Amino acid sequence: MTERHEKIRQAIMRYRELLDLLRIRQEVDERAYAALFDGVDTEAKASLQEKALQGEAARLALDDLEPLRRAVLSMQLGMRDFAREFEELYGNIALDESDEAD
Repeated sequence: MTERHEKIRQAIMRYRELLDLLRIRQEVDERAYAALFDGVDTEAKASLQEKALQGEAARLALDDLEPLRRAVLSMQLGMRDFAREFEELYGNIALDESDEAD
């Protein structure tokens, strides 16, 4: 295996790792989203459509925006980290000038 071959294999491996981490991150963010509805009546959760359910969660958030703030900020910072990771990965493979020689 050449050094270039190994570098490309590692890039593919890193891409897979980042996809796995994104999936985990999405699950965490989905739980944070679901938690915004914790104060909504169980019957309303079962019977209301999503837009109406979001309205109920918004009504609850009028008194306390902190859970929504935390959820959004957490996702914002997480996505910023992922953007950096993907940018670094892309930079590693974009700088590979020998692909033009193949």
